[in-house]
Amino acid sequence: MKFLSGSLPRYLFFVLLMTIGSAEAADLSGIVMAANGDPVAHAHVTLIELRDETITDESGFFRFDDAEPGVYLLEANSLAHGGSVMKVEVSEGMGQLTVVLDQRVHAGLVSVTATGRVRGLDQVIASVDVLADDELTFRLEPTLGDTLARQAGVSATGYGRGASRPVIRGLSADRIRVLENGLDSGDVSSIGPDHATAVDPLSAESIEVVRGPAVLLYGGTAVGGVVNVLDGRVPDRVPGRALAGEVRISGGSNSDELSGSAAFDGGVGDFAWHVEGFARDADDYSSPARRPVEEEPDHEGDGGYEFETGRVENSFVETGGGALGLSWVGSRGFVGLAYSLYDSDYGVPGDHHHEEGKRGLSALDRSAGGSGVQEGEGVNIDLEQRRLDVHARLDEPFPGVDAMQFRIGWRDYQHTELEGTEIGTRFKNDFLEARIEALLDPLGGFDGVAGLHWFDRDFEAFGEEAFVQPTSTKRIAAFIFEELEPRPWGVQAGLRGEIQDTDTIDPDLPARSFSSFSASAGVTYAFSEVWGLNVTVSHSERAPTAEELYSDGPHVATSTYEIGDADLTVEKGNGLDLTLKMSGERVNGSASVFRTRFSDFIYLTETGMEMDGLEVRVFSAGDAEFKGFELHGDVELFHGGENHVHLEATYDRV
Repeated sequence: MKFLSGSLPRYLFFVLLMTIGSAEAADLSGIVMAANGDPVAHAHVTLIELRDETITDESGFFRFDDAEPGVYLLEANSLAHGGSVMKVEVSEGMGQLTVVLDQRVHAGLVSVTATGRVRGLDQVIASVDVLADDELTFRLEPTLGDTLARQAGVSATGYGRGASRPVIRGLSADRIRVLENGLDSGDVSSIGPDHATAVDPLSAESIEVVRGPAVLLYGGTAVGGVVNVLDGRVPDRVPGRALAGEVRISGGSNSDELSGSAAFDGGVGDFAWHVEGFARDADDYSSPARRPVEEEPDHEGDGGYEFETGRVENSFVETGGGALGLSWVGSRGFVGLAYSLYDSDYGVPGDHHHEEGKRGLSALDRSAGGSGVQEGEGVNIDLEQRRLDVHARLDEPFPGVDAMQFRIGWRDYQHTELEGTEIGTRFKNDFLEARIEALLDPLGGFDGVAGLHWFDRDFEAFGEEAFVQPTSTKRIAAFIFEELEPRPWGVQAGLRGEIQDTDTIDPDLPARSFSSFSASAGVTYAFSEVWGLNVTVSHSERAPTAEELYSDGPHVATSTYEIGDADLTVEKGNGLDLTLKMSGERVNGSASVFRTRFSDFIYLTETGMEMDGLEVRVFSAGDAEFKGFELHGDVELFHGGENHVHLEATYDRV
C-alpha cells in the first residue's frame, strides 16, 4: 500500500515526463457538411485519441497537421447542425474526408465509461446512455438523481431538492457508483438518503449511465450500475481556440430558483487550462401533495392532524463551487491536475425535533408517506468538499500497449447536520483513490483494458446521531476487459478480483478481510447495419460496507435505529442481460431484458421493536431477485436545415 501511495505515482510521473515526445506524422484534412449538403462553419472537430482539436472555417474546412499515423475516432459537433463520430485511418497521402453531421438525438456522442476506451455510442454493446449538449441542458435539475430520473432504467431517491441519488434497475446506495471523470465522488451519499452527492450537474459537460455487466471495470460496488460525470476539469488537449467557454443561466418560479454556471477553456503552446464556477439558490418549494400538519390543541387539550397542501417547509437548497485545472500536453500524452471545491446548504423536509427523549417521525408521519409534520426546528445539512485530481496518459509506452492511463484523486469531505442552530451530527470522509490502466494493442481482433484499482477510505461520525464508529476501509483490485468488435459476431469478456480490509476503532468489533471475484462474458451479433443483439452473463461479488458491518445507532432521516452485523459475508449475484439495438435513418432505439439472482444479499430487516422512538432495523443477508426490462426509442418527425423535431419515448420496469 505504501508503494501505491508513495513511490509509484512519483515513478510514473518521471517516466511520463521523460518519454512523451514526437513521432512520425501525417496530415489529415476534410470538409464538415450539414445533412442538406451545406458546409458547416465553426464546428468543433477532434481526433479523440490524439487529443487534437480544431475548428472549421467559413467553408467547413478543417486540417490537422503532423498527426501520428493510426486509426482514431474523429468527432465533429455543431450546436446548430448536430454531430458525427467516425473511425478514420491517418496515413501519408490520404485523401480529404467528408464528415456529414446528424441532428438525431444521441448522434455524434462518445462513451468512455462502458469499456474503458473511447467508443462511438453506436459502437458500444453495453446498455449505456449519454447526456450531453442541449439534452443535458434541458434536463438539468438541482441533483444528479433528478437529472437522470427520466433515463431508461433509472429512478431517484428523494429527500427534498438537496439530496437525490440515482437508483438503477432497483439498486441504490453502495451498489451504484457515482464517479467524476472515472474516480469516486468521495462523499457519504451511499449511507443515507438525506446525504447529497458532492456532484452538481451544473458542472457537467456530459453524464454517462452504464447498466448491466459492463460495470465490472468498477468493482462490486457498481453491481447495479455506474454514473460517470465528465467535466473536463483536467484538460487532456489544447483547445482549437485561445479561449472558448459556455455560460448557463436558468430560473424556476416554484421556489424562486436561480442557478448559473460558467466554464472557460484555453491554451498557450503545450499548456491547456480550465476554469469554472457555478451556484444555485432555491427557496422552499410548493407541492400539491397532501401532508399532515398538527392542529393546535383545543380548550380540552385535544389535538390532532389535518392535511393540507402548499409550501414544503425546509426544502431550500443553496450550492456553489468551482474548479481550476492545468495540463501539459505533448504529442504522446499529457499530465494535468485540477483543484475543485463544492459547498451546499440544504434543508431536509420533515420533523426531526427532539421531544421527551424521542427522535424522528411518528407512526402517523410514516403512514402518511414519511414527510413528517411541519413543526419544530428543521434539520439542514451544511456540506463541503475539497478535492485534488491528477490525470496522466502516455501513448505507446512499450510494445503491446497502446497507452497507459493514470488517475489519482484526493477527497476531503465533511458535512454537519444542524438542528436549528445546534450541531447534531458531523460526518467526515477522507478518500484517496488511484487507477492505473493499460489500453492493450489489438490481438487476434481483440482489444481491451487491464489495470489496478486502489482506494483508502477513513470515515468518522460524531454527535448524538453517529450511528457508526470511525472506520477504515482499504481495497485493491486487478481487472481485465477484452472486446472483439462485431463483424458480424462480437465477443466481450472481463475478470476482476478484489481484496478489502475493513476495521473500526471499537475494540469489541472484529476487523474483517474479504476477497471477491467478478466476471462477465457476452456475445454480440450484428444482423445488419441497423440491427444488433447482445447476450451477456455475469457473476458479481460485493464485500459488506463498514456501515453494514458496524452500525449501532439512530439514523433519524430514515426514522430508524440501525444495527450492523460484523459476521456478514460477501454478497454474490448471477445475472443475465439481453439487449436489442437498432439504428435507422429516422428511427433508433433499444430494448433490454435483465435478471439477477443474489445470495447473501445485504438489506435492513424490520424487527418490530423501537429504540428512542425509532424503528429498530438490523442488517441481514438473504436471497433476492431483480428482474425487469427497459425500452427506449427516438423517432425523427422533421429534419430541415437547422430545424429538427423528434419524439423520444422511454418505459422501464423492475
